[in-house]
Amino acid sequence: MTGSRVRAAKGQGGLLRDRLLDIADQLLEEGGADALTIRAVATSAGVTPPAVYLHFASKRELVHATCLRVWSSLFVELEAVSREIADPVTALYETCAAYIAFGLRHPFQYRLVMDGDATEASRQNEDACFRYFRDKVAACSDAGVPVESTTETARLLCAGVHGAVCLLIHQERDAWPSDTARYATLAASATVHGTLLTASHASRPSMSTVMRTD
Repeated sequence: MTGSRVRAAKGQGGLLRDRLLDIADQLLEEGGADALTIRAVATSAGVTPPAVYLHFASKRELVHATCLRVWSSLFVELEAVSREIADPVTALYETCAAYIAFGLRHPFQYRLVMDGDATEASRQNEDACFRYFRDKVAACSDAGVPVESTTETARLLCAGVHGAVCLLIHQERDAWPSDTARYATLAASATVHGTLLTASHASRPSMSTVMRTD
């Protein structure tokens, strides 16, 4: 993606910004954060580096804008998989599975936003994720699931899904399980079952608590 150096036409700054983000996203997907530089983005867009700086004050700001744009689709995906499910626990499970799958599809963006240097935007994103899961836990509680603290339960739930994503994205791809969809559903099931059972029966795990009695 190369071209002659041009300036955005008057009133077209928003289009250029979107173009820069498209290029930055492609660079990030293909080569990680090291490949995403102001100069590389400018060259691919056919503009000068100062034109990029008009929209993004630094590489860090560009990287986070790129990541957060991807993240903006997360809640749309989560709602899509749970909107029509009447059972709130099943809806919570589908939400968790979709969250894990999202993180595995966008490992660079996930790692940079959730594990990288925090910005106000990334902190707001993390808070939005937590509040989203807390609302889902509250729905389970309202339906009769014995939950003593929705905040504490949501915190444990987030630890489970975040851990499931991070376990893989910090490894090379060849170390990932061959079936990541199955991994996501198993991890989501373990997280939801474990978290809700703990919320309703916070006893010390033992053979008697895990063996089937029916």
